[in-house]
Amino acid sequence: MDCAAQKRNWQAQPLEEQFIPEVIALWNTCCGPGKLVYRQLDEAAFRTLFIQSEPGVNLISKVILADGHVAGFAGGAYRDAAEQGYVTIVLVAENWRREGIGQTLLAALEEDLKNTAKGCLNRFEVMFFNPVTLSWIVPGSENDDHPNAPGVDVSCDGYLFLKNQGYRDIVYQNSYYQPLQHYAYPADIEKKLKELEHQGIQITLYDPERHTGLNELFDNLENEPWREVVMANEAAGSGRVPLIIVTSDNKVYGFTGPIRVEPSGRGYFAGIGVHTDLRGKGVGKALFSVLCMELKHIGASFMTLFTGETNPARNIYEAAGFKIVRTWADMKKELKA
Repeated sequence: MDCAAQKRNWQAQPLEEQFIPEVIALWNTCCGPGKLVYRQLDEAAFRTLFIQSEPGVNLISKVILADGHVAGFAGGAYRDAAEQGYVTIVLVAENWRREGIGQTLLAALEEDLKNTAKGCLNRFEVMFFNPVTLSWIVPGSENDDHPNAPGVDVSCDGYLFLKNQGYRDIVYQNSYYQPLQHYAYPADIEKKLKELEHQGIQITLYDPERHTGLNELFDNLENEPWREVVMANEAAGSGRVPLIIVTSDNKVYGFTGPIRVEPSGRGYFAGIGVHTDLRGKGVGKALFSVLCMELKHIGASFMTLFTGETNPARNIYEAAGFKIVRTWADMKKELKA
């Protein structure tokens, strides 16, 4: 703790009801164009994120008061029986920065996470798997958003702050963005789609009355979460939304989706995968471009997604014209024995 923090002897305390409006005001002062990219919050959104926990999820919120008003806020979470706690946010009012408030808040949050979890935590993390999901606005866009921040924005002050508090980078994630208003197939994709057609390979919408092998595809992909999402979408009475597939002789050899348009206009898809028998033929790039076009056709105005810095899938996104708009660091801090 620095000298200023020792002099003031800051004390972090649990967030009480009467200070929620001040914390929301602090959030909305810190977030916006040219500041933190997170979406601004009203009271209902704030309570959903930091007060009203889901079953099996535990939330901790801390504040520091200066002259009777909120000077800083920190929020974190952990899941029942987990081995790690998550740091969601640390905010300090601009006129109280560099006074040790952030350090004090983070230390208090870590201590509460450790103690409340009855000593079972052995590390703290800042990454995608945090049960608290912060929506953020694509810089330079009107209101185009992504529903989760997959780490710490490496361009913000909080990144260096966490490194100085003992957090270390695990992996980097890149967020990609593509407006869809003028989206069209790149010339090489048009050519590839024709080549695949000549080989008897089509990319089309899934028809359960005509196509077979969907369940077997997920055996090949070895991805149970994708299977669960897709099969739930195809179940009777599910309110089914479109699923795009790769097919040959009516057998499924790839998928992307299910697809839908979120309220913000963002095009959503749950996953994308190609059977091992068809890899290396450019099917993945063609499938992803068809995904973009189908989302445009059902009314999506943009797409966002993220992937690891070293993930070869980034070649598919970049071939479709997607641009990196943010880089995030997954970080962790191991507890000393």
